[in-house]
Amino acid sequence: MKKLFTILMATIICLPMANGAVKVHTIGDSTMAEYDENTTDKRGWGMYLGSFFDPAFVTVNNRGKSGADTRSFYTGAGYWPSVKSQMSAGDYLIIQFAHNDEGTVTYGMDNLEYAAYCQEHNLPAPTDARGTNPQTTYREYLRLFIDEARALGVNPILVGPICRKYFSGNTIRRNGQHDLGDKFSKIENGVLYESQSLPANDLSMSYVEAMRIVAEEKGVPFINLTEATKEMYLEYGETQCTQLLFCNGDNTHTNAMGGNLIARQAAQMMKEAGILAEYITIPTSITANPTSIEIGETYSGVAQNKEFLLTGFGLEPASGTVELHATGALTISSDKENYSKTLEVSYAGSTLFQKIYMRASYENEGEHNDSIVITSGEAHLSVPVSASVISLAGGSAVSATWAINAKPVADAVTEGPIAAAFSMSNMMAADTKSEFSDGEANDITMVRFHNADASGAKTAWPAGEIDENASRYLDFAITAPATMEIRITGISMDIASHSTSTMCYHINTGFGDGFTDVKTIAEKVNMMNKTIEHLAITPTLTIAAGETLHVRILPWHNLGEAKSGKYICVKNVVIEGQAFEPVQGNLTPTLPSKEGVKILRDGVLLIERNGAVYNVQGMEVK
Repeated sequence: MKKLFTILMATIICLPMANGAVKVHTIGDSTMAEYDENTTDKRGWGMYLGSFFDPAFVTVNNRGKSGADTRSFYTGAGYWPSVKSQMSAGDYLIIQFAHNDEGTVTYGMDNLEYAAYCQEHNLPAPTDARGTNPQTTYREYLRLFIDEARALGVNPILVGPICRKYFSGNTIRRNGQHDLGDKFSKIENGVLYESQSLPANDLSMSYVEAMRIVAEEKGVPFINLTEATKEMYLEYGETQCTQLLFCNGDNTHTNAMGGNLIARQAAQMMKEAGILAEYITIPTSITANPTSIEIGETYSGVAQNKEFLLTGFGLEPASGTVELHATGALTISSDKENYSKTLEVSYAGSTLFQKIYMRASYENEGEHNDSIVITSGEAHLSVPVSASVISLAGGSAVSATWAINAKPVADAVTEGPIAAAFSMSNMMAADTKSEFSDGEANDITMVRFHNADASGAKTAWPAGEIDENASRYLDFAITAPATMEIRITGISMDIASHSTSTMCYHINTGFGDGFTDVKTIAEKVNMMNKTIEHLAITPTLTIAAGETLHVRILPWHNLGEAKSGKYICVKNVVIEGQAFEPVQGNLTPTLPSKEGVKILRDGVLLIERNGAVYNVQGMEVK
């Protein structure tokens, strides 16, 4: 009866679409999120969902956020408010949360309730702000997403979180299915009870059951992707699941094949439930995923690397070859090493699953449109590739360099009309050690940074973290002058761990106080102890006049128990770029692009150019 109710409600909201594309917005955690092919082998299933819709009618706006629980996504300025601003009446909203709602310090508890308990009992405050309770706050935030989407005329859909790869014989463990009934914490009458358990048939601590109840209560479709991924994993078996579907050493995050198969499953379940069914195609022929590649803005002379998947299921003939040809400035590869204009891929067993790597190298500025042509027998397929190339000629060099040779961290040395700042959140600079090696030199000195509470006092790294904590970071920021924009050409640093080989990090970029338009530009899981990595990243980022770019290092300690005395270490952080007059707007630049002379007046850094004096924001000083 419940299943019938869900399908009926799905049919009710699936009204005929008006002319023009409708958007499917996806919100959730790292298992859904976007990832840069040059940064990591993780692939969120939301990256591939759009390939199963007819692009003439439906596009997917994937806004999954690594490390997010329902509360942090709802309250984060760059997340839910941003998604709502992109919605229009008639759109759809897919909601998938639970992985981070389960918590990392006390499982199954609302983090704010636990924080209040700590304050009352004079205990260290938790530095991880994630965690909701499936009976209370988890449901409340799901309701908020639903109600606010509906207020905009948007159709919400609740999707059960994908399973973790927690095998136990011929099934997936209870906590792998997001039911914490075997181990959870609670506060009753002012007393904290840990390691609590419930009978197997008691679903009180199941986030999936909580989501199903909210779906029925609110009359919205519920897609049980949790159960579907459980069956998928069991069909593959633990060994094949590990080798084919998941990232190395990771029980939560899928690779390209896993993400693609889960997106395919989600699309199939939506079609069966009558949600946008006439616009969903589950192909059995050879297809490319994504169906088109939009590089977006890129700099002339800077190569851009992208990837796509060639897939086919139930193919006839059962074995064969696929030929690929790249046009224009594109080259392709099947091994990420040998690139050429043509490529041949073989398949057998009526199944094709091949990752294709593409490199685009543009010299001339302007709009570019190339393609990759795919041929197999009589079948022909084309993957369009578009790019908007920006020239770096005529700019004025700017840079900010943080040497980080000792604590406290000294101010950046800057070149050009920019302001630079360093800050920390829930971290502290502990001390320096001269024990690091980069493969060429030994005994290199680095500052060690440790987890800390809000006051800056050293605290243990929480147990069970598998992803970034958005409130713990080292932040390096540069601000463009009011009359010029900055095109970032490079971000580099030396980074290492100390006293552990299970330190991990993301390096994210974002803009303004709200840290919006977040991109992960680097990732490392389980760093080698005392071994320096020299990172050199060439993102395409433009800082608008007067705006601030933040580069954040977000570390976590990937261990099943709380630990202190483990460090992440950083030095020689450099952000560099070129300054230009704004391309659009009515600003009249007063700051010449020619190099000037830095002067110090009353303790304030100023720049003298062509007989005039300017502050670092580009405003003339009399």
